[in-house]
Amino acid sequence: MNENGINVLIIGVRRNCYEAAIGLGFNTFLWSDSPLSKQRQKNLAGYVESPYIENLPELNSKILDFVKKNKINRVVANAEQTVILGSLVRRSLGLTSLAVDVTQRFHDKYVMKNSATQANIPITKYFLIKENTTPDELIENLGLPLVIKPVSESGARNVKVCKNNEEVSEHMTTGLLAEAFVKGSEVSVETFIQDGKPIFHNITEYLHQWKKSAIPAQIDESLKKQILELNDKVLEHFEVDRGVTHSEFYLTDKGPVFGEIAIRPPGGYYMELIKKVYDFDTWETYVKLSCGHKINSINQTPKGCSAVVIFHPDSGTIKSIKGEEALKNNIKHIIELNIRKKVGDIVAEHSNTSNEIGHILFWEETREELEKSIEFIEKTLIFEMQK
Repeated sequence: MNENGINVLIIGVRRNCYEAAIGLGFNTFLWSDSPLSKQRQKNLAGYVESPYIENLPELNSKILDFVKKNKINRVVANAEQTVILGSLVRRSLGLTSLAVDVTQRFHDKYVMKNSATQANIPITKYFLIKENTTPDELIENLGLPLVIKPVSESGARNVKVCKNNEEVSEHMTTGLLAEAFVKGSEVSVETFIQDGKPIFHNITEYLHQWKKSAIPAQIDESLKKQILELNDKVLEHFEVDRGVTHSEFYLTDKGPVFGEIAIRPPGGYYMELIKKVYDFDTWETYVKLSCGHKINSINQTPKGCSAVVIFHPDSGTIKSIKGEEALKNNIKHIIELNIRKKVGDIVAEHSNTSNEIGHILFWEETREELEKSIEFIEKTLIFEMQK
């Protein structure tokens, strides 16, 4: 164990996060909700395996004993389902933290939207489905199409776009959130925060919500200014004091509209793309900020642009995979290429952003080259499927 006085508990098994803490020389402990492999246990100062149960008023004795025994004095919660648990751990140890009830505003989309409304932040129209809510009532309030989603999940999990009365009837359930469908493109803002002040922004462009994104977004300076002003208003209202946030905005003909915010690093490999374009270690910076360490400077000027393309063909059995070698030979700056399935494997229906069978991350000097590469990838990598 390193004798540096920093005993950090990482809640959420994101390898880049806990490896960054280890690389910084911190005594790094990991809370996993499932059994850890020997490889993941390597170099950790310790670990605990216990389910992430968010709706309990207090932590269980196993976790409390673990954090006290190991003298935990820093906590980093890096996944959506661990944010409230992080607040509970900090509260149990008397560490500075957003209160649990404040943290709930980030985790529960209905609470989040109510809070944003009170602050006059422009948001999408929404409606919490109750026992006596009817399809006609939803349609009357929100129009068609409309979106039905859980209040506390991320990555577009179980999100349904309903185009008619029958689909609304099929998917509406008490406790789910319904939203008006917003016409327009979508972006996210990744913000690194120190002492309650943003010290770095990136705007990510959703070229296709589940399949491809580009960094930085190709938008004019006036719109960029509007987005960042709204983003920072959201951060101020929700009293975010440190770490990284991931906020989503719709770009409508009336200007940017707030969708939702998460107080944890984004998924979708955005941290890796930001690292390449802005040339700083995003995960190390996140861990430092979350632990209250000062960051002197972060490069604000993008060098080129990067993108992720997610691979997920139609559901069925893979008969053949063609084009992988062509990608390796023709995409000049591949950051990562990963195809997780092979011929003969079964592919389930694509239900959320993390439900993929592979991806490619790459970098180009210009946006024009980036778009040509995306087009080449989509034409070249072919999954032949059998239903």
